[in-house]
Amino acid sequence: MNYTNILLAGVASLALVSCGQKDDGVDAPKSETSQKAAKVDADSPLDSTFKLKGAEPVDIDQFFALLPEDARPTYETATFDKALGADVVTGLRFSDADDGEAITVARAEFFGLDMDAIERVKSAEDAGQDAPFETIFTKVRLYDLATEGFEGDVDNVNLTIGGVEFDQLQIRQGGTEGNGEGDEGARALNAINIAGIYYKDIAMAASSSDSPSFAVTVPDLRFVGFGGGKLNAVIANDLGYSFNQTDESRLALAQAMGPQGAMFLNGPLSGFIAPESQEIKVESFEWRDIDFSGLLSWGLRGEEPPMTAENLINLGTMKAFNAETWVNGKRAAVAAETIMPVAEFTWLVPSDVRIETKDAEYDFTAYVPDTEEETLEILKKHGLDNVEGDGIAAWVWNSKNGNASLEYAFEMPKLVDMSTNISFADLKLEELARAAEEGETNFVREQGAFKGFTLNVKDEKALDAIFDIAALQMGGSGEDLRVSAPGLIRLSGAQAAQMNPRISSYIDAVANFVGKGGALEISAVPAEPVPFTTLQSTGVTAPQTIPDVLDLTVTHKE
Repeated sequence: MNYTNILLAGVASLALVSCGQKDDGVDAPKSETSQKAAKVDADSPLDSTFKLKGAEPVDIDQFFALLPEDARPTYETATFDKALGADVVTGLRFSDADDGEAITVARAEFFGLDMDAIERVKSAEDAGQDAPFETIFTKVRLYDLATEGFEGDVDNVNLTIGGVEFDQLQIRQGGTEGNGEGDEGARALNAINIAGIYYKDIAMAASSSDSPSFAVTVPDLRFVGFGGGKLNAVIANDLGYSFNQTDESRLALAQAMGPQGAMFLNGPLSGFIAPESQEIKVESFEWRDIDFSGLLSWGLRGEEPPMTAENLINLGTMKAFNAETWVNGKRAAVAAETIMPVAEFTWLVPSDVRIETKDAEYDFTAYVPDTEEETLEILKKHGLDNVEGDGIAAWVWNSKNGNASLEYAFEMPKLVDMSTNISFADLKLEELARAAEEGETNFVREQGAFKGFTLNVKDEKALDAIFDIAALQMGGSGEDLRVSAPGLIRLSGAQAAQMNPRISSYIDAVANFVGKGGALEISAVPAEPVPFTTLQSTGVTAPQTIPDVLDLTVTHKE
């Protein structure tokens, strides 16, 4: 279906509004409903009856006639409910005769639909980007939405939505086309303000003969406050995602993995590689203060922002509580809290992003079927049925001095602790912009440099568990495999050690770590940052000297 003109598509403009923002410094409209909807513990707005006092009926056919002819819906009945103060339409159907696709709406309630405001939007002579807003309606509620004939690349797909509420839609005089200046998409987003869009009971399922079937459920989803290039909040409760392997999808996966991969797929570790079913649940989710106003302002001018432009994007803050992963009907992991306290950008590149996982618990026995008693016994023996841990991931880039670092770390006191950091230099935005202006396409590679790398691994019980589990697949005992492993590592690395004497110490450190446990540190911190171009050319002409260029060390501590 082609809903290209959303000028007055109270219903048809919904999809575009769902992802829209605008920019002129004007805040999104607020309503009593939107202020409550912004609270994560508030009930869905659709759980409450809404009534509009003093409302008058409108000619719903006159409203639908404003839509493009091929986008106009059919319906069964249209009446005015005086008790609600709403024009009520039943049996709505938006269909495409060309491909059989359709969206059906069992019941629609239009509150405060303002035909005069619509006419002012249509007939405005001054349709600039700062033209006044008109409130098109107070509220629109749609109930029992469903799709028909949408298949795509799968055999069957079905989407139903229990209800959608559009709260106080505003459109600029001149509509989404405005005066024709600037980028088309930016004009459309700039022309729309809305207090909120609230969904209830979203359910989507898809199946295919040669890939896993999946289902998504979202009982409560809210987008609160679009305006000024900002989205104030995204709130969701009780999200769910699940997929299930079919015999055909497992066969296709086995063929793609080749003989060795297929061996693991049919062994006791198959649950780790391709579980028959998996489900993800999130108790509550909130994402606040998303800001694209700086970027949108360039779009309204019809220009791409130069690399020196700042304050274009800010992804705000995000929190998710009690995110659970279930495998084959068993809970495999739960994270009490996952947060993104910062997500700032410089130009179009993330400059300060941090994600933290707190108070997580893991049960790796969930990946193993009950029939694999020996595997379950080994996992429980090493405490892998109850592993606690925290984790962080962070990226920081200083566009002024050109330094950047990527950090990832997790702590599982009963299993393993690991942290890694890689840092770069000479990524100054001003110099990158100059190189881009001069026509350099790979300006990061040409300008940047490697500054350092560290990897620290502290083994608790991970190696014991790994060898015991490997023995199930390979035969023998885990203890025997571990005893033999250091010798195999030294033997396989002997040829590499002939290329550079430093490699011998690396091999010894890894072999000792595998055999004895303890801690392993891999560090590459050259005296001065090494340009990426130097690393690239060295890797081609003299790869054996890379350890010297980076001053690579590998250290084992018991």
